[in-house]
Amino acid sequence: MRFIFFVFLLTLPLEATQIPKGILGFGNALFKEQDYYRAITEYKRFLHMYPTHPQKNAVEFQMGYSYLKGQKPDAALPYFQKLATQFPLKRIGQDAQFALAQTLFESKQYDFAIGEWRTFQTQFPKHPLSDAAAYQMAWAYFLQEKIQEAKQELISNRHPKTLAFSQEINQWQNLPSRPPFLAGTFSAMLPGLGQWYVGRFWDGMAALVVNGMFGYGIYRTWVNEYYVSFGILTFLASGFYGGNIYSAVNSAHKYNQNIKNTNWQRLQNQYGLNLNWTGTALTVSWE
Repeated sequence: MRFIFFVFLLTLPLEATQIPKGILGFGNALFKEQDYYRAITEYKRFLHMYPTHPQKNAVEFQMGYSYLKGQKPDAALPYFQKLATQFPLKRIGQDAQFALAQTLFESKQYDFAIGEWRTFQTQFPKHPLSDAAAYQMAWAYFLQEKIQEAKQELISNRHPKTLAFSQEINQWQNLPSRPPFLAGTFSAMLPGLGQWYVGRFWDGMAALVVNGMFGYGIYRTWVNEYYVSFGILTFLASGFYGGNIYSAVNSAHKYNQNIKNTNWQRLQNQYGLNLNWTGTALTVSWE
């Protein structure tokens, strides 16, 4: 009996070590399967059960990273802010500063992201992610169509893809576009013409038919001296005519934005940056 009890005591430290490893291992397995929210649940359980564990800070970073990968950047922010504030002299705190900027970037808060990356570069000029910070600032400027600022950030960047990306930025002004003023003018001249100009054929046909019917009705009521009907139809027709012009202008804006979004996505696929958390350090991979 004493021997069994002694063996039991010896196994306690081993079990105490294996339990947190098991929780983390399961959480990491869920993360690899892109089941981010179940992974977060396991990480929370780990932190609740082992609040003083040596891997606590790494797990907090992993939680923030999981929220970021799960497209919940607002939930990721507090984790990165905490680590960046508490450990500015350690790698995990510096990585958190970069991840904080990336989180703001993915929230489309581009100016705030630029500010965080600028601070990162100033405070940690020799950090392995310093070039990546400049590259991401270029992206943040580019997505706001601040072309000169974007190119400026790429001048001293040493990554091979930088030159090709810079050349793509130079070509941005050459994208096909449809001036909204011109589309509106066309539809003012002939209802539906502005919609055809931006490739919306059936919208243009609808505008032409509706306004044509109103025009014919106005003509007939005037010829037949139905002046009350003439006034009512003219009032209604003016609304549809104005709506036709507005539709053409709005369609041109949408056309231009769709062209930009398509090309932004294409360039993101070619020249985007991916973050990778190894469990001990943040790294980047260039797509």
